[in-house]
Amino acid sequence: MAAEQIRFEPRGTDNAAGWWGESTSSVDWCERNYTHTVYIAEFFNTISNIGLILSGLYCVYTAIRYKFELRFVALGIGGLVIGLGSAAFHCTLQYWAQMWDEVPMVWTMLVWSYCHVTMNSQGSWLLAAALTLYGIAWGYVHYLGAYVLLFQAHFGALVVLGIGFIARSVTLSCSVPLLPVTTKRLSSVHLQHRKLRMMAQLYVFYILLAFALWVVDQKFCPSLHALPVNPQLHAWWHLLAGLNVHFGLQFVMAL
Repeated sequence: MAAEQIRFEPRGTDNAAGWWGESTSSVDWCERNYTHTVYIAEFFNTISNIGLILSGLYCVYTAIRYKFELRFVALGIGGLVIGLGSAAFHCTLQYWAQMWDEVPMVWTMLVWSYCHVTMNSQGSWLLAAALTLYGIAWGYVHYLGAYVLLFQAHFGALVVLGIGFIARSVTLSCSVPLLPVTTKRLSSVHLQHRKLRMMAQLYVFYILLAFALWVVDQKFCPSLHALPVNPQLHAWWHLLAGLNVHFGLQFVMAL
């Protein structure tokens, strides 16, 4: 189970324990608990996951409607589960809900990597099996201790790898066609390239901005609470991550 809980604000500043009881998660974020209702521990951090949930649902819908391979459906389901898991985590601050937030984050990034590596093929059962076994093993290890810093470093490395995949895909997919084409066709190709580049740029922009707010929320939590209104930067992290996921999923399906 989790070690001593990491808190970003002094103990005793929350309201009385809510419906879910004492927090058992390994981390308690910079939002005071049960301030709006006894049923939701971190109100803004919970409702701000709506973007992640909608992005995942839209990806699943698009992948099924246009008959994409199963890997793209799995990618959308991953985004959906992250949103639901994160909402459950911040709503309850319970250990089991934390696992439904953090473990799917890593699993979905593994699916993201798989989609990029197999972009020009019908997939690889060997790679899928290897990533599945790795994801299960990592999930089990994380469940044993909810190692916060290890999880953050691991997920961060996967995000950086994902940005690398995006950059590689833009380089390979947005080059000028080698075969002769009509002027009208070339104009259409350039338009598609601009759209792909824009989605890739927005993907990177939103994740970097979200990460910056996530860091500030942790490092300056007491100062944020001293403001007349706490800007709830972790909730903004969720909203921006929802946009990041949306553009990332649309980019990979548009290739």
